[in-house]
Amino acid sequence: MIDDDGGSGLLDVLGNRNRRRIIKLLREKPCYVTEISERLTLNPKAVVDHLQYMERAEFLSSRKDARRRKYYYLVRDISIDIKVADAPGMLLNNVPSYHDKFINSVVNLRSLLNTRNRYIETLEYLEGDIDAAIDDLVHASKDILAGETEINLITALCNSDLSIPEIHRITDVPVSHIECAMKRLEGMGIVTRHGQKYSVRETNGK
Repeated sequence: MIDDDGGSGLLDVLGNRNRRRIIKLLREKPCYVTEISERLTLNPKAVVDHLQYMERAEFLSSRKDARRRKYYYLVRDISIDIKVADAPGMLLNNVPSYHDKFINSVVNLRSLLNTRNRYIETLEYLEGDIDAAIDDLVHASKDILAGETEINLITALCNSDLSIPEIHRITDVPVSHIECAMKRLEGMGIVTRHGQKYSVRETNGK
C-alpha cells in the first residue's frame, strides 16, 4: 500500500516505461548496471539515472559483491489492483460498441505480445552471444589488460562512449583508478579520447 506522501513517487516510477521494465527485471534477481543495460538494451547512463531515482524514492537499494560490483535489488515491490465498476444506467444499445472495442483491444494486445515474444527470443540469443563475447574478451586479455578492473572498463566502453565520471557511476570503480587505467589503455592504443569522452579504438585505427 502506498500512502499519500508516496503517491507522486509511485506515479513517477510507474509512469516511465523503462522504470517499469527495470522493476520487472529486478523481480527475477538483483542485477548490476551493465547487466540491466544489456538485457533491456538501454544506455548505461540512462539505467544509472533510473536506478538512482528509484533508490532515492526507496523502491530499490544496492549492495556490493566481493568483486565490488554494485547490485541493485527491490526493497519495495509494486502491485496494483484495478477494479472496474459498471456505470449506472448503462443502456443495452451501447453494448455492441463496447464489445467491438474490447475485441479490438484483445487483438491489439495479442499482436503486441507476439511481437514482444519474438524480440525476447532474439534477445535471448543475443544475451548468449554477449556472454560468450565477454568470456572471449577475458581470455584474450590475460597478457594485455591489468586485471578485472580494466576488463570492466573496456566492457562499459563497448556499450557507449563515456567520460570518467560516467564510467565511475556505471562501474563504481574509484575515479583515481579509472584515470590511471584510461591513461594506460590510451597509451597502448586500446582506447581513444575525444574531449571528455573515451571510446574503444576500432580495428581500423579510428
